[in-house]
Amino acid sequence: MIYVGSTGQPFVIAGSGSLGWDFVACNLLEPGEKALICNTGYFSDSWAMCIKAYKGQVVNLQMPVGAAVCPKMLEAALKKEKYKIVCLTQVDTSTGVKNDIKTLASIVKKIQPECLVTVDGVCAFAAEELQFDDWGIDAALTGSQKALGVPPGLMVCVMSQKALRAVKSRNTPILSYFANAAHWLPIMQAYEERKAAYFATPAVTLIRGLYVACKKLLDIGMEQVFDRHLKTSLAFKAACYSMGLSLVATDKKVGGW
Repeated sequence: MIYVGSTGQPFVIAGSGSLGWDFVACNLLEPGEKALICNTGYFSDSWAMCIKAYKGQVVNLQMPVGAAVCPKMLEAALKKEKYKIVCLTQVDTSTGVKNDIKTLASIVKKIQPECLVTVDGVCAFAAEELQFDDWGIDAALTGSQKALGVPPGLMVCVMSQKALRAVKSRNTPILSYFANAAHWLPIMQAYEERKAAYFATPAVTLIRGLYVACKKLLDIGMEQVFDRHLKTSLAFKAACYSMGLSLVATDKKVGGW
């Protein structure tokens, strides 16, 4: 699978990748609950604004521009107070900084195992590896237009069974109509069973495009896809350095592919 996992529930909804923030925020957080934003750039800021719109409390773990999330800083933040969700951006488009999701997720699971690990992968999914099950990810969101290779217009989010239980066990109503997972879950399950179902008009042509794109990626093999992105990235970066240019990422190891 593109997300390298088998137990998550996919949601494919008409909208941009930014809809994924709404989907995570309105479904997994209840008013007053805390979200830890591991901030590595502009899109971390935007995710924080989205969470506040749904009355969530945001704690900002700010990294210097060009730096990845510091594992020790994350550990200290988690030991200081409890969070409902931790928000990680795999690669922030604004800086090109790549976070070590495997390591960061393991820290969350070790210190606060009940906390939900959520990942914005708009700039990364299908280009960077994400082991959804093995790394303990609870929600992973992306848009169709980047490494998936489909025109803009689809939001794709995969939720773990733990995340779905959190949706179903809420004490307060979900503060969205269109992004309400309770509305979309029976639709997605019906589609998987090849049955007709309706909640809102699907982006039919884009969904067909997503099918074709995913089939191509899987035919190539995701390991080969990741390797191609890595080799292309290294060659491009080497050309930049040869011209005296530099990257926003302060460490070559944290530059996304």
